[in-house]
Amino acid sequence: MNNNGMNEPLGIVNHILKKSFVDGPGNRAVIFLQGCNFHCLYCHNPYTINHCTACGLCVETCPQHALTLGKDKIFWNEDICVECDECIRVCPESASPRTRTYTPAELWQEVARIGPFITGISVSGGEPSLQVPFLARFFQLVKENSDLTTLIETNGFAGQQAYTDMLPWLDMAMVDLKCSDPDKHLELTGQPLDTVLESIRFFAAQGKLQQVQQVIAPAYTDQAADMQRTAGLLAGIDPSIHLRLLRFRPHGASGPAAQWQSPTDERMDALVETARSNGLTSVERSL
Repeated sequence: MNNNGMNEPLGIVNHILKKSFVDGPGNRAVIFLQGCNFHCLYCHNPYTINHCTACGLCVETCPQHALTLGKDKIFWNEDICVECDECIRVCPESASPRTRTYTPAELWQEVARIGPFITGISVSGGEPSLQVPFLARFFQLVKENSDLTTLIETNGFAGQQAYTDMLPWLDMAMVDLKCSDPDKHLELTGQPLDTVLESIRFFAAQGKLQQVQQVIAPAYTDQAADMQRTAGLLAGIDPSIHLRLLRFRPHGASGPAAQWQSPTDERMDALVETARSNGLTSVERSL
């Protein structure tokens, strides 16, 4: 039961980006949720993986005194926070305490203010499939009150059963295929590959697969053999699946991945051609 005494599902939101041209078609608002079931070695948002445990260490070290400890919760004063990230650096969970808890209606009220200036809403993470009851109701409100399109960016690990409840109000899904080799996928993400492929098949069958994307990372996805496997798997589902290759960049990564090198333009172009020559008809890459 939430603070209003109603049995509405609650969502934990890390932040809201009011304008993006790279998270789906058109100009979109992007909602980043807190919590993920992957621990990708190169994660660019590692502070969205775990949840704050309200241990209080960040409260003691915040130089702006923007954090206070309540009962089992850290309260964040956005007005005086300077986003120095000291709270994340000292957190045993490497989690951000700077989150907001919303009901679906509250989040819709927040996004509706910019509704006239966007074409759709994308939900990323973290991982959207971990907050399906909240998202299903939120997307329902979006569809009942606007013409905005809805999209999730998901790692697909939860499998098709996780997405069923939101399907009536979901227009598109973007699936991150981290790696197509099962052993490498397990090493890279900490989770097996099987249900990711199941989710890609599911969204393709529903006509809701907007694209599959893959980060081109050293030693995991940057060789011709890696791309031959990826393209072969996707072409076996549907040759027209749109594949977007994302260049790994170390900015935002932590641990050993912070020292990895970005692939060159020549390597990215070669992988695009490899994907095309292995059965996919729609392939592009990031800059």
